[in-house]
Amino acid sequence: MKSNKVLFIVLILFGFVLTGKLYSQDNWWKEKKYRSEEKRQKFLNCKNVFINIGEGLNYANVYALTPYFGTDVYLNILDNEKGYYSYEQTRLIIDNFLTNNAVYEFSWRISSRSENYAFASGKYKYKRNGYLNSYDFSVSLKYINGGWLIDQIIIN
Repeated sequence: MKSNKVLFIVLILFGFVLTGKLYSQDNWWKEKKYRSEEKRQKFLNCKNVFINIGEGLNYANVYALTPYFGTDVYLNILDNEKGYYSYEQTRLIIDNFLTNNAVYEFSWRISSRSENYAFASGKYKYKRNGYLNSYDFSVSLKYINGGWLIDQIIIN
């Protein structure tokens, strides 16, 4: 009888640990209460943009990011590519980064948002020569014409 209780407690603890790991990716986004459904939806859309960007990075798919490029995007990629770039230039530079730094894992760590701007920062992990390395990967969004677009990307 005592072994059944111990097994039961171990299973419950294991369930808590497993559940925590499954949902830990959402810890970067702190939920808030909004005064209107419109505002709640606006920031839910913002969160979804960050989620889509994160998925694009995890699969090294620049085309998952391109729908969110504005006409000009500020880039600072490892202090090599610095400045404002057009849609097509941004796509090529990010694609080149993803090709040369094959992703091992990407996850968001923190975020913040205001009425017309949002920011998220995460870790971009990649393997090179058998070693696991990482970059800080930050994205700023701007709310323009009813949608969230990438304003800047900083990788260092």
